[in-house]
Amino acid sequence: MLSKYKFLGLLAIITLFNSCAEEKETVEQKQAKVIDYKQKITVLEKEISVMNAGKEEVIQLKPVTIYDATPITFNHFVDVPGDVTSNRNVVVAPETTGRLLKRYVAEGAYVKRGQYLAKLDVELVQKQIDELNTSLELANVLFEKQDKLWKQGIGSEVQYLQAKNNKESLEAKLASLKEQENKGYVIAPISGKIDEIFMKEGEMAPAGQPYARIVDLSRIEIVAEVSEAYSRVVKKGDKVLVRFPMLDIERNMHVDVVGQTINQVNRTFKIRMRIAERGLNIKPNTMAVVRINDFSEKNAVAIPSNLVQKNTKGETFTYVLAVKDGKQNVVTKVPVTTGKSYQGKTLITQGIEANARVIDKGYSEVINGEQVRIVDYQI
Repeated sequence: MLSKYKFLGLLAIITLFNSCAEEKETVEQKQAKVIDYKQKITVLEKEISVMNAGKEEVIQLKPVTIYDATPITFNHFVDVPGDVTSNRNVVVAPETTGRLLKRYVAEGAYVKRGQYLAKLDVELVQKQIDELNTSLELANVLFEKQDKLWKQGIGSEVQYLQAKNNKESLEAKLASLKEQENKGYVIAPISGKIDEIFMKEGEMAPAGQPYARIVDLSRIEIVAEVSEAYSRVVKKGDKVLVRFPMLDIERNMHVDVVGQTINQVNRTFKIRMRIAERGLNIKPNTMAVVRINDFSEKNAVAIPSNLVQKNTKGETFTYVLAVKDGKQNVVTKVPVTTGKSYQGKTLITQGIEANARVIDKGYSEVINGEQVRIVDYQI
């Protein structure tokens, strides 16, 4: 390049000299100067040719970077959406109809199994219990007297049996009413936190109508529905990565349960992962993403996916560097067979051997069979 600048500078000096020359030159003098200039230009061109000898071939070689296809362990993963659920998420309802008299606990309170949550108005049942207690007292007195007479041989057997039956019948009715009275209380079936209360004091509480929700967060799990295509891949005990995108939390877990049936509607089966770690404070219905490793291969050859090209016939190929006819770094077009792709890399099952030098930057500019030069900077 410097030789060219030298040449241009000389021309500029000659031009300046020419312009400053005397205006009254003869034609013969001007022609002699032109011949002299041409001779000088010829000499300069020869000097430039000598200086560039041996460099022309290097300058014409196209620059490329390479990707070394060293053997790796290639893993392929599939992400499956999931939800956090709790098998201890219970809706509590009254077993009998009545007006809600009192709420014993508030939302957010921790309750134990068997604890009273609310009381219903069971005044009618209590009145019936009082009446039965009075009748039962009389029945007991009559039975005791009849029993004494029967043992003394006084009275008929029918009288004795009637007194006994009357007493036992009243006892059974009283037990039934007391059970109904107990149903006038809403009782916690499990231990956990009161997540929500649906009724207010003074409202009618129909039997079976939800009163409150109790959630035990110590027993939560992630449930994901996996395509049936992976039914032979996913097994109990497999390690998975579970992410909670909204909470910026991820944890390694193991598959605890694998569903044994395929849902006919969406063609999936369920897997479950229990959350054993305490303190995460992850609530039911939180969105989760389960990453499953569905394929692994050791000592695999994988290259960036953008280096795998396809021709008009649908055939895949890539360019590698080889030694041919004593020349280094010769571009060679190699047909390849591809496997799975993940995170920008494609598994090569046939066509490229381990440690092959694959053309990376500049692959779209090269031609099969030409020689290139390797550079280590961005092209």
